[in-house]
Amino acid sequence: MWQPGRLARDTVRMGLGLGLRALGQALIFIIVARILGVEDYGAFTALIALACFISCFVGFGGHVLVVRDVARDSSSFPQAWGATLAMLGLSMPLLLVLYLVLAWILPIPSVPYSAVIAVGLAELIFGTTANAASYAYRGFQRMGRAARLQTTPVLFRLLAAVGFLLWRTTQPPTENPLVVWSYCYAAASLVAAMYALRLIHRDMGRPRMPARPLLQEWFFDGVPFSIWGLGENLYGDADKFMLARMDCLTHAGSYAAGYRFSSMAFLPLHALLNAAAPRLFRIGITGLQGTWRAVLPLAPWALGYALIAGFALFLGAHWLTGLLGSDYFQTVSTTRWLAWLPLATAPRLLMQYTLASSGRQRLATGAVVMGGGLNILLNCYWIPLWGWQGAALATYAAETGMALSMLALILKIRTRIGRKNLTSRSG
Repeated sequence: MWQPGRLARDTVRMGLGLGLRALGQALIFIIVARILGVEDYGAFTALIALACFISCFVGFGGHVLVVRDVARDSSSFPQAWGATLAMLGLSMPLLLVLYLVLAWILPIPSVPYSAVIAVGLAELIFGTTANAASYAYRGFQRMGRAARLQTTPVLFRLLAAVGFLLWRTTQPPTENPLVVWSYCYAAASLVAAMYALRLIHRDMGRPRMPARPLLQEWFFDGVPFSIWGLGENLYGDADKFMLARMDCLTHAGSYAAGYRFSSMAFLPLHALLNAAAPRLFRIGITGLQGTWRAVLPLAPWALGYALIAGFALFLGAHWLTGLLGSDYFQTVSTTRWLAWLPLATAPRLLMQYTLASSGRQRLATGAVVMGGGLNILLNCYWIPLWGWQGAALATYAAETGMALSMLALILKIRTRIGRKNLTSRSG
């Protein structure tokens, strides 16, 4: 049964943590975007997007499985956390090499390879480790700790950004600012990962390395979640990388800045769904009907908030040039185009959690991958025609496609379950 009071408290805890994270990200964004300028910032975001594509497979989805297993049986944590660390250790070297090869084959203009290496270490090694630790706390519904570990990397990166600002204002510009910031970004991510591991081992004890059969089971159960993450990144980040390659870095930087503000509006939605996830996994044992009934009460809150956030983004976009500088004048337009993205995304997220928590993560993954593929295909045609406006239209089209496909899947499954129940009663 749902406990609205506990859900509300967990949502507030996650919301506060994500809010602090958003504030830190906003400050980092303002500092770094102003120092790098629109072209170098566009190059940096394209590099981050490439790393994020690869990072989806780091750990083979083990960070989600630790939530599932611990939410259902808290005594399974040592083995579940050991399996998570084992999956991370097996996947990291291979995927880092893959990332470096792709960055060499598909170079981003004006990005030195030293920056490529630094960002790869930050995202694929250090960032994924800290992220996995935060998921371990979610299984216990310790949302305060989970929120802290979501916020910690941003706080260390904010300190790095302040140091970057001091370096830029006190030292002559002899070094490439993009390279210096990449080094600062990697160092902050390393410190955050070390802190996360120390905290989780202090609070919950040491992991227990699992047997090979469990690792095999986790691999097959977790890979769909990795593919899910890949589909979301293809949908959310492919346009930034493709703009940098197919259009120009100036448009890529302005578009990435507008997308950043739109993404910040998602934070309360993510707080609500992260707080609800352990309960949905428990209810998911009963099947899709139970999770569907549990998710429906969340829909009015999610959609109402998304509508308000859209109006706030659209009306407040004209203030952004004052924050970022005159180079980002085009960010006003991109933010207004992307202002309604939270409203377009909320239904899909609710249905995605419904499918995944009821054991149908492969269906949800298929829909997300379809959306990512559609986004790339449309970007290939629309970016050369319409530039960043084409990228924005492709994002909305992909979101609509994912939502409709998930709705069709849920209705089909519910119809099949209804017929089966009717047959059993008549028999």
